[in-house]
Amino acid sequence: MGKAVEKRTRNPELTRARILEVAFMEIFVNGFQAASVNNILDKTNLTKGAFFHHFPTKQDLGYALVDETLREMVLDRWIRPLEDYENPLEGIIVNLRKIIDSTEEKHLALGCPLNNLVQEMSPIDPIFKKKLAEVLEVWVGGIEKYLKKAQVRGYLNKESNPRRLAEFIVMNHEGAFGMTKSTCDRKVFRSLHASLKDYLQTLTPN
Repeated sequence: MGKAVEKRTRNPELTRARILEVAFMEIFVNGFQAASVNNILDKTNLTKGAFFHHFPTKQDLGYALVDETLREMVLDRWIRPLEDYENPLEGIIVNLRKIIDSTEEKHLALGCPLNNLVQEMSPIDPIFKKKLAEVLEVWVGGIEKYLKKAQVRGYLNKESNPRRLAEFIVMNHEGAFGMTKSTCDRKVFRSLHASLKDYLQTLTPN
């Protein structure tokens, strides 16, 4: 254990990445305000001095988590996979189903980490609010870009507004996580997925 701590101490980037990794789960499970820096220290085997060298305050940790971890998570989960599909509408439908099926049972009751922070921190912290809005824009804007491609390729009718549809899709995803968080029932998730699939199929040109 001592060697692992020493290695991380000598590698600031590795130390910082490890703090963000552990902090993500601590905040996902407990919420930002209830999250414990001491728990993070215990799981990273770091001193408070090492922790605060990277993140002078708990708030700084939260901001970095949004800017780096959540932003990359949105891109990796919702946007980058769409590049593999000729028809982005198909990609959106298939990708959501994959995420539904791969979500661990213990995480169903935790909801969406991005939406959790939006609900908890946006009303009370303007910096959090701004940063979370920027991540949401990455998500909506990324979906919008692929919907425009779907239109150009003939998979989405010309009457559809890509921006509004992208906002609707993100709302559907966040609502699905919210309802599943309340019910802890994967069937609710799948039902909402089926409804989105049915709707998107009505937007395909005949």
